[in-house]
Amino acid sequence: MRRALLAALAWTLAAAAHADHPDGEDGAAEPQYRADAHYAVLAEPDAAPADADALPEVLDFFWYGCPHCFRLEPHLAEWTEQRAATARVRHVPAVFSKRWVPGARLYYALEELGRTDLHAAVFRLRHEQGRKLQSADGIARMLEPFGVDPEAFAAAFRGEAVNGKMAASEELPKRYGITGVPALVVAGRYLVTTGHAGGDYPEMLAIAGWLLERRP
Repeated sequence: MRRALLAALAWTLAAAAHADHPDGEDGAAEPQYRADAHYAVLAEPDAAPADADALPEVLDFFWYGCPHCFRLEPHLAEWTEQRAATARVRHVPAVFSKRWVPGARLYYALEELGRTDLHAAVFRLRHEQGRKLQSADGIARMLEPFGVDPEAFAAAFRGEAVNGKMAASEELPKRYGITGVPALVVAGRYLVTTGHAGGDYPEMLAIAGWLLERRP
């Protein structure tokens, strides 16, 4: 009888332990997202920031001509606002061909003029109105109704400050192994693409948020 009672007690404890940890016998739950399936771990991650209190950075690689980037943008804008206290999002206009150069210069010129608030508007002009992004003067006229001085914009578009920033648009995608956009680099350690998220833009951001919360 004593043996039977002990056996029953052992079975009950084992069942309780299994109920507490349904995702694995070792008591460790399966992660919601997995490396290589839902994100890539960068082979050469960035060094930790010198300021330990600095917010982790999420790099958003985009091209104004990309329809996927256009669809991601409103989701990313909302996500950026929600995480303003815990992460910093930085837009990086990627350059994979000469066609992408004017859009990159456009973004950096807006940055120089303190008008990156027009980022979403440029996407809409390109994809909803079919406006071309080809020359400094043409883009300047397009942005004039938004209060952008055409001469100041053209000067920034062609200026040395923008020239200096353009190198990042060519070098950073190579550094992180990015072959297309949109792509997110999270905390200098992880890469998330639409492919990782099955083409679901909110899911792409959910993965990025999960990685931010679980980064070393």
